[in-house]
Amino acid sequence: MVFATKTRDGMVEDICGWSALAGALPQHPILRGAQQADVAIIGGGFTGLAAARQLANLRPNARILLLDGKRIAQGASARNSGFAVANESPGHAQLHTDQGLKSYRTMNRLDHAGVAELRQLTQTHGIDCQWEDTGSIHAAHDPANFAKLRQHTDSFQRLGIDARLIEGPELHSRLGTSFYGLGVLSRGGALLQPAMLAQGLAASLPDTVACFENSPVRRIHRAANGWQLDLATGTVTAPQVIVAVNAFFPRLGLKSLRVFPLALTASLTRPLSEAEEQDINRPASWGILSPRSLGATIRLTQDRRILIRNTAEYRPGGINRTQLSDRIDIHADGLQKRFGFLDRSAIAYSWSGNICISRNAKPVFEETQPGLFLCGGYNASGVSRGSIMGKLIADLACRQDGDLLSDALALTKPNLIPPRPFLDLGVRIRTAGERRAARSER
Repeated sequence: MVFATKTRDGMVEDICGWSALAGALPQHPILRGAQQADVAIIGGGFTGLAAARQLANLRPNARILLLDGKRIAQGASARNSGFAVANESPGHAQLHTDQGLKSYRTMNRLDHAGVAELRQLTQTHGIDCQWEDTGSIHAAHDPANFAKLRQHTDSFQRLGIDARLIEGPELHSRLGTSFYGLGVLSRGGALLQPAMLAQGLAASLPDTVACFENSPVRRIHRAANGWQLDLATGTVTAPQVIVAVNAFFPRLGLKSLRVFPLALTASLTRPLSEAEEQDINRPASWGILSPRSLGATIRLTQDRRILIRNTAEYRPGGINRTQLSDRIDIHADGLQKRFGFLDRSAIAYSWSGNICISRNAKPVFEETQPGLFLCGGYNASGVSRGSIMGKLIADLACRQDGDLLSDALALTKPNLIPPRPFLDLGVRIRTAGERRAARSER
């Protein structure tokens, strides 16, 4: 086993535990020379994989190219916390307004459809990704946040979502820790190993999808027959292009005044020992979300490890190794608060990743110019939402129709954000305030 704390120069190395445990990926070539396609897809995560699959199903004779700047199925899609969210927290939604209620219901339908789509694909293709149809729990340690959880429960139940409060001995028994005082269990989503899921989805793509990796696109511009993609090692021309790069839209000159990245870090422990399992009374695997936007996300995984993600910050340049080492100290502190027998030495892997945020928590989904389609910006719900939106953007490119596509097209667009450097200052002030508010939940 490779441990993140045992690396060259005595420094921590960014190693995604999910990917390390999922095993080696089959390699795809670098795109070289001048290539032509019927559709080119930029981004090999959940959205790009879903779009490629649906395009191949709808247009079996089309040449479809799937491009990724690094490894297909090993970007942000492999680095998330492994929640296929079906019931997004209603905390930010304006449920007291007709428009807010309608918007939440629409997004909820899309998220449930995304979970159902992934469940079917894992079953059809035999993808072993530790899939569990188990409810996620929004839980709080600080009594100051209990009222928010009760409001969540009321909102879920008014929306017809299967949800209930869990507290006291039941919650402690369910989790194996007494750290949390109140929780809301909502059903409909799933827990999974995200790297194994992404790899399985990539491996089961139809043969008509040609995959190229380590092939970053530097520029998109119009061409005589549609669009041209410029890469360091070649070009691609296609009448239709789908851009599914999520937090990296601005790097391609797209949506820079609509979305921005947040950098997150997470750690995954070694498997719990037999004595530790006895200490927590062997609970079934579970996933915890915080009622505070920058509180901790925690999981007890199916293979009996603890995952913790309790940092989020605005760093467009990413997290370096020194910064990651500092964040691991925060992870270790969060682990010890919940499980006193775990400290930094129990951490096996630590990594960073980016999520794509919009000001009003709405995704990008549009044909921004004829033949140029954009899809991304899932505000930390990318497993289920990214999968269904990727499928639907392919439907849009193929001029299909349907209720879910109508839902996606009806969503409010991301609100305008200020240009940099004003954005940088505003986001850093806002996230600093959110971190202070979430301190007791980290």
